[in-house]
Amino acid sequence: MNYKIKTILPLIALLLFTKSAIYAQKSNQVPKDIPEFTFYTVDKDAAFTRNNLASNGKNIVFLFFDPGCSHCQQEARLLGKNYNKLKNVNFYFVAMQEKNLINAFMAMYASGLKGKKDVTVLHDKNYEFIGKFKPTRYPATFVFGTDKKLKAYWDGDKSEQDMINTINK
Repeated sequence: MNYKIKTILPLIALLLFTKSAIYAQKSNQVPKDIPEFTFYTVDKDAAFTRNNLASNGKNIVFLFFDPGCSHCQQEARLLGKNYNKLKNVNFYFVAMQEKNLINAFMAMYASGLKGKKDVTVLHDKNYEFIGKFKPTRYPATFVFGTDKKLKAYWDGDKSEQDMINTINK
């Protein structure tokens, strides 16, 4: 029974994601401010909300990813490779999949970000991200300023230099 629930929930989330993506494409309503949310830290399974975001004068970047997505893997690799070029930023990697898949993704594709104090990996186990941030596809990257206002949003591929420039704005 437990296996069926673990198999069906991601499928339901995918259907909701598809429906949300269609809605978001029609209404283009990516939030202008960071919405309220409750995700969970992957390492300690502790609740993590908007109030837990770093307030250290750096941009806030949410990267919504799927561990099996090749575009997500490429973006994580590029961010790790260019970490020293990324200034004044706090990264929040968010995924809905099981924690073991999230950890494997981070180890394999984002190893250049491992152990960095400004990189937090979050589990969206309640499937909130899609409804609140309204991404249209994976990976979805949101850059917010220190005032928690949206500075940039993209989904899918972005060139390496354009990604660095946009994050550093």
